[in-house]
Amino acid sequence: MAKKRQKKKTKEDIGTENELMKLKMMAEFGGNFMGSEDIPPEVENQFLKQIINFHKLHENASTTSVYKFIGEPEYNHVNDLSDREVKPELKRLMKLMAKNGVSLSVLADTPEREIYRFVTEELFKHEIENVKMKGWTNQFIYEEFHPNAKYDVQNAVRTALQFIFTKKGNFFDEYFSEEMKDALGLSLDLEDFKGRVDVFQSSFNDIQFVEVEFDRTDIDKENGYAHAACTVTYKIQKQKGRRFKNESIEVEFNLQRSSYMESWWEIYQVITDLF
Repeated sequence: MAKKRQKKKTKEDIGTENELMKLKMMAEFGGNFMGSEDIPPEVENQFLKQIINFHKLHENASTTSVYKFIGEPEYNHVNDLSDREVKPELKRLMKLMAKNGVSLSVLADTPEREIYRFVTEELFKHEIENVKMKGWTNQFIYEEFHPNAKYDVQNAVRTALQFIFTKKGNFFDEYFSEEMKDALGLSLDLEDFKGRVDVFQSSFNDIQFVEVEFDRTDIDKENGYAHAACTVTYKIQKQKGRRFKNESIEVEFNLQRSSYMESWWEIYQVITDLF
């Protein structure tokens, strides 16, 4: 007897199935799955099925170490490797981790020997859910295990400089304290600070941030304060059609550690001759 051919689903059928899956997911997992009209229903259908599958695997998952998760590869102790051997061995382990759904990001400039030591002595022992699924990756950041205050402070400063020295640059309130101070140490409303930046930028047709060189970064970890002095290079265009001109200026920043997150630093004072 010939097998009955299954009727191909229409876009309307798939759309209805998607809505039913969203209702089921909200009932079982909570949250709200709104979707988007820009996403083709077939693509959304596969995405929703992946989420449901992941949640089912997550509910029944056991835990295992990263080392076992990636197949328990052979490796040498960091002290048994020469400086020339560290780089290719680290590259090999990183490729093997990526192949097995584990990734490691390193934000600050960190010696490769230290990263190799971290991977083999710390990350390999870290417990994760024993769930493998196509397209899903266990992502780790080195600085989450070993906070780098200098990197965090300088990153906050770079973000602020992008706002100050880029016309129509994004302003990220979270990088600035609600209790700002001016150069004299007097209270300064955050909106007033933004206004001063707007006045400075309005003097030019265009302004572009080029680079920053940190002359000094002092951090008082115990009390949660930091000071950064830097030389900023930027380009200005006074009138449309004119050539850009390079300018440099020294800028100082005072920061305080956020009370909500140890690795987050808020700028509360910007000292510059520009405004």
